[in-house]
Amino acid sequence: MTRVFRATLLTACALMSLSAAIAQEYTLKLNVKEGDTFKYRMSMEIDFGGQSVLATTTITNKVLKVEENGNIQMESASGEMVIKFGDQEMPQPAPPATRITYKPNGEIVKMESAQGLLPSNIGGAFFPDKPVKASDKWSHTIKGQNGAPDIETTYELIGAEKVADSEALKIKVSARASNAKEGEGFSSTGHIWIDPKTGMLIKSEMQLKGWQVEGAPMPIDGTLKMELVK
Repeated sequence: MTRVFRATLLTACALMSLSAAIAQEYTLKLNVKEGDTFKYRMSMEIDFGGQSVLATTTITNKVLKVEENGNIQMESASGEMVIKFGDQEMPQPAPPATRITYKPNGEIVKMESAQGLLPSNIGGAFFPDKPVKASDKWSHTIKGQNGAPDIETTYELIGAEKVADSEALKIKVSARASNAKEGEGFSSTGHIWIDPKTGMLIKSEMQLKGWQVEGAPMPIDGTLKMELVK
């Protein structure tokens, strides 16, 4: 009888803990200060006409200024990119740094000198204007730059989990080009892990399809991974 009571009690405690974790709400926003620097290791496996190509680089995001209205000026600089095709490695020079101004909710206000293979705001997220809990969803449309189509993005909070030794919030992300037919145009799916204290990316794993890159003879499909380097 005692064993049955103990097992029932432990089960009830476990269910209460799970319920509390699911019900916990998070207010997501960028919470950084001038001088904060976030360096990422990035890799992308690309299917290029049936051939596998691996591109690796680093991306460093530095907070230049936090304005009185809360907007954040940030510089995003990519390092030298190394493209591996078979046994060949082809270093690519680093593009000019990009200066981006964000609202505290992650929305881009202004972007200057955006160049290079990868969009400089890659790995960023848009946060809702109210607290969210596990299974909550929200969406946002990113305006296209330099003639590119708008990107419609949907987010879903999966929950809290550890990434290495860091507390993180795992968010499911789905994006696609506006007005594109099903199965056509750019789309991406995957997950990002966000630091709940700073709102900055800790890790991302995304599948990309139909990515139009300047100079490429065809749209690119691939797997993109980023991780914060400490």
